[in-house]
Amino acid sequence: MQRPLPILRAGPARETSCDATTLRRRTRIAGPDRLVRVGPNAFVEGALWDAAGPRQRYVTRVHGRLGRLGTRASASHVSAAAIHGLPVLKGWGVPVHATVPESMYRRRTADLVLHTRPLDDDEREQAHGISVTSVPRTVVDIASAADLRTAVVVTDRVLATGTTRATLRAAVDPRARSRRTVERVLELSDGRSGSPAESFARVVFLELGLPTPVLQQDFVVDGHRYSVDFWFPDHGVVIEIDGRAKYSQERYRDGRSPTEVFVAEKRRHERLLTVPVVRAIVRLEWRDLFDPDLLVRRFRAAGLPCPVRPVRSARPSRPTW
Repeated sequence: MQRPLPILRAGPARETSCDATTLRRRTRIAGPDRLVRVGPNAFVEGALWDAAGPRQRYVTRVHGRLGRLGTRASASHVSAAAIHGLPVLKGWGVPVHATVPESMYRRRTADLVLHTRPLDDDEREQAHGISVTSVPRTVVDIASAADLRTAVVVTDRVLATGTTRATLRAAVDPRARSRRTVERVLELSDGRSGSPAESFARVVFLELGLPTPVLQQDFVVDGHRYSVDFWFPDHGVVIEIDGRAKYSQERYRDGRSPTEVFVAEKRRHERLLTVPVVRAIVRLEWRDLFDPDLLVRRFRAAGLPCPVRPVRSARPSRPTW
């Protein structure tokens, strides 16, 4: 579970002579005493906020909101995904999502969206003082409400952590109108996906009409074993998602310099091309996946069957809120 930043509220702060008016005033000053408002009557020290990453800031906003809504509200959908450490496609500048009893429902605001589908006790967990939907329920909620791309990215990660499809299917309400949509997400998802970018790419390939690829195919060249992201055996094409993080971030470099990583990747590329069945290697970056026209041209040039006009997914891409 992802932890929020320490939240200050007016009630406990009165012990140190800090009432709500004083806390609000501190959001308008600079310096070490500055506060950042993260929800109604919820504040965070400015220095901690500035040092936090986007996910932790968002999780803090969720806690700030849920503390006001009370114990009958549970963080859900993308907010639950953030707390569970699951990936999303559209970043963390999104409203807080909560599932509440129907009697608590009111119109959505710019920073709060409420949902009312009933929650059983086994569909909620405690996370640092607030209620959050369980991982299976979170997957089903996102698969029901989000676009196909986001749903597959989230579900791939959950399957990779050991949760089974049977467990996820058991969380689907058989009376729900979205059950077929959820089932399609479960059929498309694959825990072998190596990253959110690879999960996203697989849905893009589907939208473009490409054949179903083999994931994480191994090739042995001169005693070296290489696993590729996507392999299209009938066409002899490898597709690799080449994120820049492998060159820029230390956690991916394994003690090597960026130059050493680049040279090793170049040798890997050359060795793969010596495999008789490998005709072409297409390397993609994250940003390439948002340009379907460019992808069509590159895939067709590599020998992959791809329609001239990209075919979109059955569910249009839209914000997850």
